[in-house]
Amino acid sequence: MKLLKLEFYKCRRRKILLVCAAVLAVELIWIGAFFTRQDEEDFQQSWLILLYNLAMVDAIVLPLSVATMASRNCELEHKGCTWKVLETMVSAGSIYTAKLCWGALVLAMLFMVRSGLFLAVGAYCQFPGPIPWVRMGLFTFVSWAVSMMVYALQQGLSLRFANQAAALVSGIGGSFLGILSMLFPAWLTRCVPWGYYGLMALVGMDWDPATRVTQFFWRWPQATDAALLAAWAVVFLAAGRTMFVKKEV
Repeated sequence: MKLLKLEFYKCRRRKILLVCAAVLAVELIWIGAFFTRQDEEDFQQSWLILLYNLAMVDAIVLPLSVATMASRNCELEHKGCTWKVLETMVSAGSIYTAKLCWGALVLAMLFMVRSGLFLAVGAYCQFPGPIPWVRMGLFTFVSWAVSMMVYALQQGLSLRFANQAAALVSGIGGSFLGILSMLFPAWLTRCVPWGYYGLMALVGMDWDPATRVTQFFWRWPQATDAALLAAWAVVFLAAGRTMFVKKEV
């Protein structure tokens, strides 16, 4: 607990809140711009369209945003050359766990605020139908789970390399692959860690080329995809922790 408090204390001037605010601003602008182009018929599917577009913008924005958060949290020790000092007081494994818990809490707060924001927007704009509380709650959890898998990858890179370019390039590539993977067949998307933002989406889209009508529908993530997501997370956690613990300081 003391190490976790220390992580929050160290990051108080790392502009993490600015990164989170930027994520919310981009998603709010994206959703607002999309809904301004919809007609009355599309407005009847507003909750479905909202969650579909949030999954899409997550695939674009979150890989780089998560990489930035991990980098900002880990680069301070690299710059100050304080790894040796820290590891004389606590184990490397404890430091890794504290940083991971810090990321989990920051991302959880970000997604809870986002859910509250868009639920308020939907209620204010009087989206048709009841508010999908359960779906929004599940969507929040899925976004957090996928982001934690990505965060485990990014934290491993940020701890391993003093030059944070490696981690940030991975985040930029992840943003590109995240949105591109939504066009892949499902079996190929499962091989792309950042593709799980779209793969685990709660809303699907069906476009009829004959009528040019787009229909959105609710769907549940497959158990296979959830298991593979957990497997990716375990691999990244184990690899990142091992590299950090064995790293010479």
